[in-house]
Amino acid sequence: MRNVLILCTAVLAIAGCAQSSNTSVTRVRANGVDALYSKSTVVDGVARFECIASSSGQCHYLVLDPRCKTDAACTQAPLRRLSVAVGKTGQVPDLPKGFSVCVSEQPKEQCHRE
Repeated sequence: MRNVLILCTAVLAIAGCAQSSNTSVTRVRANGVDALYSKSTVVDGVARFECIASSSGQCHYLVLDPRCKTDAACTQAPLRRLSVAVGKTGQVPDLPKGFSVCVSEQPKEQCHRE
């Protein structure tokens, strides 16, 4: 009986170790063709940026401070600028909780539209 209890406890402990994750997809199509197609995934604090398609051959990412929003100008400098070639994936560890990301086919200084 004791062994069964230990086994059940171990199984429940393993089941409780699920990873936390968040995925965002950005897709812009023009005339039926992907001008930009990107997938950003955060799993346990590690962000992965996958560039699936881009009219420029690169996906350009701005990783923003949690105090900044993607739809407004921000006085805080981006935490990270990252360019990833089509078909490749970039990875950034140890980003703060609540960061945001914007992606475009051309490099930008800010995420919001001017």
